[in-house]
Amino acid sequence: MTDTFTVQYFNNSITRPAEPWRLAIAEKEYSPDEYTKALEHIQLAERERAFDATVETSATEVERRAAEILSRIRNHDREQVYGKALDTNGQPTGKRTQGEHFLGNLDLIDQTDLMNITKRMPKGAHLHIHFNSCLPAKFLIQQARNIDAMYIRSTLPLTSTKNLAASRISFMVMTEQEAAPLADLWTNNYPSNGWMPYMEFQQKFKVEDGDRSLHGTAGAETWLEQKILFSEEETYAVSQTSRGTQMMKGLFAYESAFRNYTRACIEDFVKDNIQYAEIRPNFMSTNSLKTNDGKGSIRNEGIMEIINQELRNTMLEIEGQKGYFGGMKVIYCTPRIFKKEQIEVALDDYYVAFVDDEKGFDLVGEEEMGNELRHFVPEFLAFQRKCKEQKLEIPFLFHCGETLQVGDKTDGNLFDAILLNAKRIGHGYAVARHPLLMQIFKEKNIAIESCPISNEVLGLTPTIAAHNLPILLANDVPCTINSDNATFYRSSLSHDFYQTMIGSESMSLYGWKQLAIWSLEHSCMDDKERENVIAEWTRRWEDFCQWIVEDYAWVESWEPKLTRH
Repeated sequence: MTDTFTVQYFNNSITRPAEPWRLAIAEKEYSPDEYTKALEHIQLAERERAFDATVETSATEVERRAAEILSRIRNHDREQVYGKALDTNGQPTGKRTQGEHFLGNLDLIDQTDLMNITKRMPKGAHLHIHFNSCLPAKFLIQQARNIDAMYIRSTLPLTSTKNLAASRISFMVMTEQEAAPLADLWTNNYPSNGWMPYMEFQQKFKVEDGDRSLHGTAGAETWLEQKILFSEEETYAVSQTSRGTQMMKGLFAYESAFRNYTRACIEDFVKDNIQYAEIRPNFMSTNSLKTNDGKGSIRNEGIMEIINQELRNTMLEIEGQKGYFGGMKVIYCTPRIFKKEQIEVALDDYYVAFVDDEKGFDLVGEEEMGNELRHFVPEFLAFQRKCKEQKLEIPFLFHCGETLQVGDKTDGNLFDAILLNAKRIGHGYAVARHPLLMQIFKEKNIAIESCPISNEVLGLTPTIAAHNLPILLANDVPCTINSDNATFYRSSLSHDFYQTMIGSESMSLYGWKQLAIWSLEHSCMDDKERENVIAEWTRRWEDFCQWIVEDYAWVESWEPKLTRH
């Protein structure tokens, strides 16, 4: 056995001291003791390379006990809340198992001790969330109920059960002159996409839905909420995504709703134990909010001012209530279906009007249907040169790799993101199919904004157990956990962390901690902001672990009855 090993790099040979595991596998024959020792060396080397190894090695005694309790809680939930799908005779039990499809298991998830613990967990930074789909769908629907200038339209007359299900609904605040000629959605001769006053729509609403009779404002709001939300049966339907997005757009695009939503969104971050967030509103030259009477418009600069006003005021209220929120930044987003000249205008708009307020640039929209990053490389490079000349740091935070394809133009966005020096990428699901790219992401410290529930619901993975996140983590690629479009999935960031925990037996409290640390490290905060938020997060993490130990110590004496499989 040699104490060194040689690596060949092209025509050069480099000799290095051999690590114990390399010496172990060099043996041709083993005695039983040598075999045991070799196995220990390999297992130790594997563990030392784990993405959460540093966290585990430096864990306090309280953290170690909390980690063991958390693991037992996961198993306790598996036995007490879920069950086995088949009995010992191979017959169906009628029980659901832990880790089945998220939407099908959501009612059980919310009953678990693990979910209760997840809600209490300090999550660090939330870095990938589309601003108009943060809160429950009913929030914006309820905001619209008393807006006189709100109008509603449908692609079909709402005169049959079939049309009620198939119709696409949209909203808009406008003047009566802009909405004319008015139409009635409840008549057979309704012209497709004719506008009806929403107040009148609520008054006339009466729908029989199975055993329920929906009527009036409450009935209308229940029906509209169902139109927005994903059902388990529809999870792989692309049309469902656009249907919900189309409805949300008009409900979001007037001043009072936007202000109230911004405030409620920040409060919801605090409630979900998020210490800092980066939101993604859509910006474009044609963008505007309507005033509540429909007569005025607020352009992009005014929208940013509203966000800043509500952020300042809400943070003051939170501080007055002895709460904590470390801040929120805006990522400038524009549709990837834009033409080159429109992207150039958007980049110029960002540079001139928003550079002091916003902290990153992204292209949004369905990746496989829009332009690839390569289409805009000249515009992106020119923007980077301009920023460098002015000593500005404006990172690219591109959506890319949200695909199952390998080698096509969508998959190719990953390569362009690297060459464009992206700070983070959104989703990055396809990265796990590229060994070299995983190595580059690790070396260049490019973080992946992983969105486990969104990836499952939109069909990239059938269940959380098949998600690519464990592969990325096994290769020590920095990742963060995010909710993406939580409105449509009836979820929260807590739900995504829950899914991360049950999706892989190797995930632990240490893994959760490392994911939270990465979220803070890869945020767009400046050094001082990051230092302050990390200090608060650290204090909350210590309190969190102590709370687990105190409130869930009972599980340490629990003995499982079911085996894992």
